[in-house]
Amino acid sequence: MEIISREMALGDKIELKKASKLHFNGEGYLSKKTEDPEKSFARVFFNAVNEANSLQHQSDELEEKMMLYPEEVNIHEVMIASEKARLSVSMLKTVIEKAIRAYNDIVTMR
Repeated sequence: MEIISREMALGDKIELKKASKLHFNGEGYLSKKTEDPEKSFARVFFNAVNEANSLQHQSDELEEKMMLYPEEVNIHEVMIASEKARLSVSMLKTVIEKAIRAYNDIVTMR
């Protein structure tokens, strides 16, 4: 007695049924899809890059202003801006390294 026939095992004749709202739909996304996950990750990533870049520019401007007009700038503001820029670049670097490592793991997966 066969549980599944040869024709059904070819792939296009077996239908999967959703048992939960959290199962994937036919397009490969969760049923509660709000937006394309690829676009949202790219948007978040590029926003983070732009934010790190703007923090670095602000830090550079404050450091330059501190050198030219030391009485107009508070050293605490310069240090805070510098640390925010350093932390954002460090975090961005970590995310990039993790993404590359995950990609390499997927490529070498057997």
